[in-house]
Amino acid sequence: MKPILSIIIVSYNTADITIDCLRSILTDKGLKSIPYEIIIVDNDSKDNSLEKIKKLKLPNLTLIANKENSGFGRANNQGIKIAQGNYILLLNSDTIILHSSISQSLDWLSSHPEASTCTAQLLNKDKTIQASGGYFPNLLNVFAWSFGLDDLPFINLLIKPLHPHTPQFYTHDKFYLLDHKQDWVTGAFMLIRAEVLKKVNGFDENYFMYGEEVELSYRIQKTTKENQVWYLIGPQIIHLGGASATSRVNPIVNEYLGIISFFKKHKPIWQYYLVKLFIKVNAFLRSFINPIYKEACSKI
Repeated sequence: MKPILSIIIVSYNTADITIDCLRSILTDKGLKSIPYEIIIVDNDSKDNSLEKIKKLKLPNLTLIANKENSGFGRANNQGIKIAQGNYILLLNSDTIILHSSISQSLDWLSSHPEASTCTAQLLNKDKTIQASGGYFPNLLNVFAWSFGLDDLPFINLLIKPLHPHTPQFYTHDKFYLLDHKQDWVTGAFMLIRAEVLKKVNGFDENYFMYGEEVELSYRIQKTTKENQVWYLIGPQIIHLGGASATSRVNPIVNEYLGIISFFKKHKPIWQYYLVKLFIKVNAFLRSFINPIYKEACSKI
């Protein structure tokens, strides 16, 4: 039977975490009545990931073994090309599905034709709310973010933030406490209509890791009618975060480079140079507090 849903998971040296993720998918009771497939794209893991995953003997599982770490976007694109479902869930390997969140999200998206994408509410390991997406980068919100102005009270009410704050932050923002439309969502859990995802040719493979979901969401909203992106609080998952990062500095460097690449591709050239200056100043100032940013500053 042709699957309705294709779940794509990229793994890189996360064998045990990936297996926990797969087992949590099996607890989603709603999926028992929905034909689905799971596609795992392994980026040349060195921890026997493929062998351990094969032992689960999942009947609806396809494994793709890369001979190099091809990055998040490119690996997902490999899965997208062979996915048979009408809907595609891009799911991080370091996630745990709670409360039938996959089938809940699928039910919601299938009944909202105006939307192309939805995400679940991401939780930290301690069940506190984790940030998931925000608004597209622009000169104003990148400036506010680069100079820490978006941490001040009321600023995020005046400027739609690149990274909204969670309720735990001292300003007690309610952004992640209600269902709502937003520009982009984190790639840890992105449920997207397959026709939309394939129409825009998936991820830009020039992004190795971090920032690619912002750029993908931007192209979806520019080129399709069913373009709304929604954040839902009913479905929930635990996102451990950073399990596949190759070093402590990589997430920082790659987030900076992701924003800069977004401006280079989609905005006027003068904005690209201005944003690059903003971010370089941000990395320089932060380097006085955390030496990790010194390396980030040198790579911008």
